[in-house]
Amino acid sequence: MRYPCRPRYPPPVTPLAVSSKMLTLRDIRKTYRIGPTEVEVLKGVSLEIQQGELASIMGQSGCGKSTLMNIIGLLDRPTSGSFMLDGTEVSYSDDDALSEIRNQRIGFVFQQYFLLSRLTALENVALPLVYRGETIHNSQSRCMELLKRVGMEERAQHRPAELSGGQQQRVAIARALVGNPSLILADEPTGALDTQVGGEIMELFKTLNAEEGITVVIITHDPGIARQCKRVAVMKDGVILP
Repeated sequence: MRYPCRPRYPPPVTPLAVSSKMLTLRDIRKTYRIGPTEVEVLKGVSLEIQQGELASIMGQSGCGKSTLMNIIGLLDRPTSGSFMLDGTEVSYSDDDALSEIRNQRIGFVFQQYFLLSRLTALENVALPLVYRGETIHNSQSRCMELLKRVGMEERAQHRPAELSGGQQQRVAIARALVGNPSLILADEPTGALDTQVGGEIMELFKTLNAEEGITVVIITHDPGIARQCKRVAVMKDGVILP
């Protein structure tokens, strides 16, 4: 079954969760053309991640792990191979459908936080809901609940410049959670933080995974961060090592 375009009328409910696999990638390849040269970044990646798993994809810079994350997050398309999300094959024929899946089912956390400087922490958390057509006023209760969940409720009215790096990352995690995603993708989420604060952020991910059952995939170059996950997939030269 493939993800359809948005229907005119609500479709019958399809039991997507019959599979325990959150992600299934088979022989994923990605090639970029740079002038006359083709560069193969992903060279046949196959990977399964279970629902509710806390997993890491670890590798050095240039190994292809961020490209793989972009494909998992529906931010980029593979050159070839198949990708199933919750047991359902992803179709790349409709950009609007891909955007809807991404916005409703996947939360992103990045190394650089990407908070809007003119907005408060509360307003930054609310942004994904605003993009869905909700108002900040209507979403305030949900956003405050999440800020409390990540230990930032007392900083709700502060702007990013008034927050430390660790505090900004906590706000970014709350923002990733606000749409009730089934999957969190975190690309080097501790890379801009010192060891102590990075450890606190990893503890937060582990708590969210254990208590709420959210599937979390951490992309990292740091073996110390990777080892805190329940499973580590090691990536090198565009492939997942056996």
